[in-house]
Amino acid sequence: MTYTWHDIDGRMAELCDECGFDARELTGGKDEAGRLDAAYAGLERLLEHPDAGRRPAEETWSAVEYVDHCIEVAGVLLEWACTTAGTTAPQHPSDLPGCRRAVAAVVPGITRAQRAEVLRDAYRQPVTVEWLIRHLLHDTEHHVLDLRRGYAKLAMADFPEVPFG
Repeated sequence: MTYTWHDIDGRMAELCDECGFDARELTGGKDEAGRLDAAYAGLERLLEHPDAGRRPAEETWSAVEYVDHCIEVAGVLLEWACTTAGTTAPQHPSDLPGCRRAVAAVVPGITRAQRAEVLRDAYRQPVTVEWLIRHLLHDTEHHVLDLRRGYAKLAMADFPEVPFG
């Protein structure tokens, strides 16, 4: 990923020049939950592709591997967010519908005060609950792009280029 963290008005925000993610655009729990739901729905659709199990390159995950990663990350980040915010964490999701349910159960209800709570010792610097949720959103949306890019790469390798001229 080509993202970086920035201190913007005293809050840490992710910006990504590859997928266009800009945490400054987000307005809170319902916005984040809606976008995460849409991203998980996108991943579900992309898993229906006939090449879902193929790697576009040896060092690049297949769609199935990316989705497994997204499910794992959702479980970890939601657990950290809930523990840090002092709320009960949902069951660790085992699939994309589980991710959608967990996000819907947690993200919209996180209060402003809970968003400001700080997790220490998980990253190089302390991070807030708000940052964890927004990082989850960025990671998930970015991987939707990764899957689409992977399918395009596979198709380009499978089908000969047609010269124009």
